[in-house]
Amino acid sequence: MGRRQAYVLRTMARRRAAKRGHARSRARLVLVGVGTLAFAAAALVFVHPGAPAAPAGASVAYAAPVRGDPAAPVTIVEYGDFQCPSCGAFTRSVEPELIRRYVDTGKAKIEFHHFPWIGPESKRAAEAASCAGAQGRFWEYHDLLYAQQRGENSGFLTAVTLKRFATQLALDQAAFDRCLDDGTFRAAVEADLSEVRRLGLNGTPTFVINGQRVVGAQPIGVFATVIEAKLAGR
Repeated sequence: MGRRQAYVLRTMARRRAAKRGHARSRARLVLVGVGTLAFAAAALVFVHPGAPAAPAGASVAYAAPVRGDPAAPVTIVEYGDFQCPSCGAFTRSVEPELIRRYVDTGKAKIEFHHFPWIGPESKRAAEAASCAGAQGRFWEYHDLLYAQQRGENSGFLTAVTLKRFATQLALDQAAFDRCLDDGTFRAAVEADLSEVRRLGLNGTPTFVINGQRVVGAQPIGVFATVIEAKLAGR
């Protein structure tokens, strides 16, 4: 074998060895890349297990809606049912004067809690009102529900009707519909009902004014007497 032929053979051998080295390096890079992706995917599965963020009926952050100055010295806690005729009578005839005298003047605030004891429509309406509350419109929806009252368990308060009320108030319809359909505030409504049972309340509407109970749609004079006594420190 001549020198030139030996030189060519050695060069070809070195090139083949270099190619094998590059191939092994590329294989290692592929394996590292696959391993990295697998680790990232596993991390994503751990952080986001695929469960829906707000499943139907899930508990969400909820605070009882308040009408008036949160710092008012007198708190009127109302427990009501949107199908309750007496609750409707109070809302339409007594509450406006109560608001004028005491809420608008900063002397009292009204805090609403659900007491949906009459039937499934009561609970559905309570959830709908809370969905409106999620958009900052609870009291408007509350007033509309009582203004549009029908007979108890008459089949009036369907999801279709409750969504139509949201349309009347120009709420974000898609958000409201999703909230109602998903049962976003179902647990919150049930929590209010559990509180009612714990307190031993047995009629709607019931009011607790700085710790003193007033039961029923009483005349404005009854509320005024209790509120004035509380304002006077009695």
